[in-house]
Amino acid sequence: MPESRVTAQQKKAVAERANGCCEYCRSQARFAIQPFSIEHIIARSQGGETVMDNLALSCQGCNNHKYNKTEGRDPVSGDLVPLYHPRNTLQGNLRHTYGKKSGRW
Repeated sequence: MPESRVTAQQKKAVAERANGCCEYCRSQARFAIQPFSIEHIIARSQGGETVMDNLALSCQGCNNHKYNKTEGRDPVSGDLVPLYHPRNTLQGNLRHTYGKKSGRW
């Protein structure tokens, strides 16, 4: 069973993988007023694990806005759609797929 807390080794690896940029909005940690966080893409409260594929470097704004959500309402269609997922290959290649319906989060 994976550790529930993010280890120092995981923090370092996640920050290096992200090149010091928020994995949601791409802002750079070196220009941020507040320190970036290592966050769970799928929150622990939603069953997410503390494993590398579920960890992302996040600025405080993105981390606070996302909180433990994995879906949101598309303001145009009103449909419930998955939020951006930095480990999803399709979304990662397109960077931000606002309102795109995909099969799995």
